[in-house]
Amino acid sequence: MARVLLIDDDAEIRETTAIRLQIGGHHVISAASPQEALSVAAGEPRFDVAVLDLHLPRVDGDELLDLLRRNSATADLPVVFYSASSPHATSVHGLSLADTRLTKGRSLNSLLATISCLSA
Repeated sequence: MARVLLIDDDAEIRETTAIRLQIGGHHVISAASPQEALSVAAGEPRFDVAVLDLHLPRVDGDELLDLLRRNSATADLPVVFYSASSPHATSVHGLSLADTRLTKGRSLNSLLATISCLSA
C-alpha cells in the first residue's frame, strides 16, 4: 500500500481517481490546487508517490513539480504526470523532473501499476 498525494483541480476526476486508487489498496490524500498540495505535502507524513495533473489553476503542473523538487521534504518524491493533454504539451523541463507521464482516460490499471513500481 502506497501513500499517494493526488493533485487535480477537477473534483469529479479527483474523487473518481482517489476511490479507484483506494480500491487498489492505496492510501490517498487529495489536493485541489497547487497551494493545497504544497500545504498537505509539508504537513503530512511522507508520501510514496504524487499523481499530478498538468493543468492546474494559477500554477501549472510543471511549476508545482519544480517547487516540490526544491523542497527537501518532497525533493525525492516520485511523481507521475497524469493529464488529458497530449504528451507533446508537457514541457521538456517538466518531463525531466517527473518520473513518468500517463494519459487520463486510459485504463486505471496503468496508473495502479505505475504507483506500485514507483513506491516499491
